[in-house]
Amino acid sequence: MIDSSRTTAADLLVSCLRAQGLSAVFGMPGNQNIALYDALLRAESELPHYLVRHEQAASMMASGFVRASGRMAAAVTVPGPGATNAASAVLDAFTDCIPLLSIVGGFDRESQKHHPSKLFHGLDQQAFYKPFTRYFGSPKRIKEIPRVVEQAVSAMYGVRPGPVVIELAPDLAAQPLPANFDRMSRVLQPRRLPVNPLDLGKAIEAIHGLQRPVVWVGSDCLAAGGAEMARQLAEMLGAPVIYGRRGKGVFNDDHPQVIGYTRSKRVAEVLSEADGLIAIGARFTQIDTRNYALKLPPVVVQFDRDAGEIGADVPVTQGVAGDLVVALEAVLRELLRVGHQSDAGWKGLALQRHDAWRGLPDLPVLGEIRKALPPGGLISVDVTSTGYNCFDRFPVPDSRSLIYPCHSVALGFGFPSALGAKLACPDRPVVCLAGDGGFLMGAMELATAVEHQIAVVTVVVHDRALTAIHGAQQQAFHGRTIDTTMHTPDFAALARSFGATAVVCDHPGELPQFLREGFDRPGPTVIELPMHQQLDELIAGVPWLHGE
Repeated sequence: MIDSSRTTAADLLVSCLRAQGLSAVFGMPGNQNIALYDALLRAESELPHYLVRHEQAASMMASGFVRASGRMAAAVTVPGPGATNAASAVLDAFTDCIPLLSIVGGFDRESQKHHPSKLFHGLDQQAFYKPFTRYFGSPKRIKEIPRVVEQAVSAMYGVRPGPVVIELAPDLAAQPLPANFDRMSRVLQPRRLPVNPLDLGKAIEAIHGLQRPVVWVGSDCLAAGGAEMARQLAEMLGAPVIYGRRGKGVFNDDHPQVIGYTRSKRVAEVLSEADGLIAIGARFTQIDTRNYALKLPPVVVQFDRDAGEIGADVPVTQGVAGDLVVALEAVLRELLRVGHQSDAGWKGLALQRHDAWRGLPDLPVLGEIRKALPPGGLISVDVTSTGYNCFDRFPVPDSRSLIYPCHSVALGFGFPSALGAKLACPDRPVVCLAGDGGFLMGAMELATAVEHQIAVVTVVVHDRALTAIHGAQQQAFHGRTIDTTMHTPDFAALARSFGATAVVCDHPGELPQFLREGFDRPGPTVIELPMHQQLDELIAGVPWLHGE
């Protein structure tokens, strides 16, 4: 029995993480983390914990919390199956560069001399997590815990943010702290990364020679604090601004030079007319580059904190690694000094393309949600046929207003991440848009939402199909399909059985009214939108099935 009157190594771990900014914990207790949960109980007045119904939701809710607020959150699981259940959102955090903390129970230190497969919940967790985490720490002694926390946080917020894992052995977690032990870890400060002056000079020379440049912004503009500098550079150059999935919202979509998502035909046309591309904190991913078929201008200048990203996926004329703010400030100073002038009509083209883009008619469902969601609201979009267009056709004011599993594309992500986002930002209206297939993967978290009165309003498009894949099968196999239509429940009745409010919306045009009513309720609301009669229409709206 653990002596509740004594503080333990688990308390030390919690206090060190709180010192680094840990704000919320999502998870499920088990035998191998009971000492940690006892420590969480002692810290609950300052560090809230939320019980999930499936460990997958723990990491997805933590990810939603981080994406919405920028504050640190953790998923806590038992080892083995708990860790593997939670791994989907850890992978998502790796591919989307989200600073996510996973705390997993381990194995008693004496038993670690045996092969992991022979242990209870047996899994070599370090080997399992290695391909898709930035750090794995497993302290063996009490005095190692502060150092492991520091290393984990440093890696999590490093030059390429991402997920980290701390494994805590049960016997170590329960070990009492020595008297007068220093329980605090050093609070880390962001590192200022050096910029090579020679590389910077060559980049400035290349940019100065451009008459028709395009600026591609990525999520690291935000993480590195360079978004404002990127905006000033784009305005100085009169350049059209484009973004990949994770770069949406780095510039407000209302900015008159923003012309949209890199996979749109509009952006491809502008790139074909440009003489140069300036990529700032943007990774050239498979999705954003149309499977690396997107034709780029002859001159490419790439700025990134991570030197490993420079020229990694596309040829670049010049790359600059290091602090984005330092680099962009130098570029701005020099261009001001020499009086750079772009092509006289180039900015006008950007303004025209922006107006034409924003003047497109609203899309069904997405357009109705946009009408109801206030400017300060947030939407979490699951992998669903109605949501694929959110990157180009759902305008947002900033990068924390749209949550999507951009590169792992994890089905079922939308609802749990929306719950985490609402807990992080209780004053912001939060909508989840999900298909019936994705919502069913996380529907058990309605219990979590009701228990904590998490006021997320969820729109479930009920079409009784895995719609986009149904369309892909039809397109590839002369109309033949298999296992893409499915039996589904009465979603309104299902939601009510958990204690949530539920309504059935017979037409998308009614959505704004139902959404606004949901925003005013204290707990979760589920809006079921039957659309099985419109399956062909939904398939026709999937951009990647029809050349974007």
